[in-house]
Amino acid sequence: MATVHGVDGRLIICASSKIFSASNSEEGLSITDNFDVKCASSSVPMPKKNVSEENSNDSKNNGTSDSSCQVLCSAVSNCGSMLAIGTSEKTAMIVDSKSLQLRRAFRIPKAPTSVTFDRDNSHVVIGDRAGHVCRYTVEASQKSGYVDMNGEESPYEGEPLSSAISMVLDVAISQDGRYLLAADRDEKIRVSRYPQAPIVHSLNLYFKAFVVQSFCLGHSAYVGSVAVHGDHVFSSGGDSIVYEWDIDSGKPIVQSEKLSEDPVRRVCVLPKVSMIK
Repeated sequence: MATVHGVDGRLIICASSKIFSASNSEEGLSITDNFDVKCASSSVPMPKKNVSEENSNDSKNNGTSDSSCQVLCSAVSNCGSMLAIGTSEKTAMIVDSKSLQLRRAFRIPKAPTSVTFDRDNSHVVIGDRAGHVCRYTVEASQKSGYVDMNGEESPYEGEPLSSAISMVLDVAISQDGRYLLAADRDEKIRVSRYPQAPIVHSLNLYFKAFVVQSFCLGHSAYVGSVAVHGDHVFSSGGDSIVYEWDIDSGKPIVQSEKLSEDPVRRVCVLPKVSMIK
């Protein structure tokens, strides 16, 4: 499955283990650059703590030569200068969207399902299959190790924001930066306050979005995609119905008819002026 982003009149295509930059001209669409995700992912070191344990228990899933590295999720920063991706090898990368040069790469504890940038582009927020949502600094971090939402020590970098039993399928940040939205397999969107006051643990500061503002309830199947516009959020998923919600209250504003027998895999809000000409 491929994901396509429009940036400054170009297309950025994430497909399999590659990122392509393409431009449109009178001759048609042409690939101008590419980035090998698998090669970059295999060189990302494991966390310093518990390296031997991770290698023995998770070697099949963490960058070994036998694994097939796939881009599972991607997002472009609000400023358009960065692309964040999450891979099947449990790595995350931040790439310059213009040059496709790697800016930063790091390991994450679980396979990611979704990624987004926060309002000021200082962090990437990643949701995973275990129901956890963590954020990571865009710039290289010297910190590693934290206590996760279950009270367990983790050797990975990052800051835990929220956790749930259900798999997180998509994450978003409200345009005013106040809320974290997490869509999951259990037919709901959880809206939490982002970020909260810092919590001190082992001389490190962490922000946790444990205060829930609202729940958006109404889908009859998993919610696979959310798109924020102003103080509203649009959602879609397995029931093939698109909903519009008020973020603050969680109340539905309007919903579509059932659009198809197949799931609606992605919903997005298009700008008034197309970025691709």
